[in-house]
Amino acid sequence: MEQAEKAIAAFVKAGDNRDVAALESILHPRFQNIQDGFFDEKGIFVFSKSDYIELIRTKRFGGSPRSLVINSIKQSDNMAIAQVTLESEYLIFHSLIICVRDNRNWKIINNTPMIAAK
Repeated sequence: MEQAEKAIAAFVKAGDNRDVAALESILHPRFQNIQDGFFDEKGIFVFSKSDYIELIRTKRFGGSPRSLVINSIKQSDNMAIAQVTLESEYLIFHSLIICVRDNRNWKIINNTPMIAAK
């Protein structure tokens, strides 16, 4: 479980720091970010790995340090599912993050945040 937790922390830190190289490394090729709403737009938005990295690269996502609390995590041999709370100066994220073991390395394959303003 410790390795999955490290992968989650690395994912959060990479977003906070807008570290595209780190995201390339930690995100699974089939990564998806699924969220309800996109700034002022309503609806469900699904972003692929390349979409998500582009949102970070163009500074639409990321750039604000967030605290990370792993509220719960359950792990099987090759998958871990975590409920986390991330809090920045402006937003609170209640997220479901799914990690998978890929060639001995843990990768983030799904992030499903519920985002609220503070």
